[in-house]
Amino acid sequence: MNKWSLWLFVLLSAPVYAEIELQVGAGGGDGADRYSLGIGWTETWRDLGTGQLGYGIGFDSSYWELEDDDLVQLSLVPTLSYRARKHDGFRPFVFVGVGPAWISQTWLGPRELSSQFQFSSRAGVGVALEQHSLALEGWHLSNGGLKQPNDGLSSWGVHYRYNF
Repeated sequence: MNKWSLWLFVLLSAPVYAEIELQVGAGGGDGADRYSLGIGWTETWRDLGTGQLGYGIGFDSSYWELEDDDLVQLSLVPTLSYRARKHDGFRPFVFVGVGPAWISQTWLGPRELSSQFQFSSRAGVGVALEQHSLALEGWHLSNGGLKQPNDGLSSWGVHYRYNF
């Protein structure tokens, strides 16, 4: 089995064993506005301290807008999360993730991104209540210095998730 077949198998089998979530977000930074929509899978890995460590993968599309310019981003981001035990129905959590991304063009306004292959990294803190969660997230899009110039894009925003 080649590596692409293995990745396809993992992606297609993930929903069988994990929580499926719909993700919607918006934010801004570096003069740009960002809107995102995606799906994800999260699996509890193990108990750790007063909570649970988990892992997952998300596929999302983002629309970035700056001045009279825009670009579309498609990302596949593995994540690591820590969810505290429920307290009065609320469950605080933190997460980090980084993965490959593709962008529709290599510039956004005056920002030069140099290549359509990028890395999408994000981190956030939030709270879950039953099937709903709300998080404050920081995003960064960059080619990781693989090609210059590498202006990158960063944004802060709010992300809502609904777990099925």
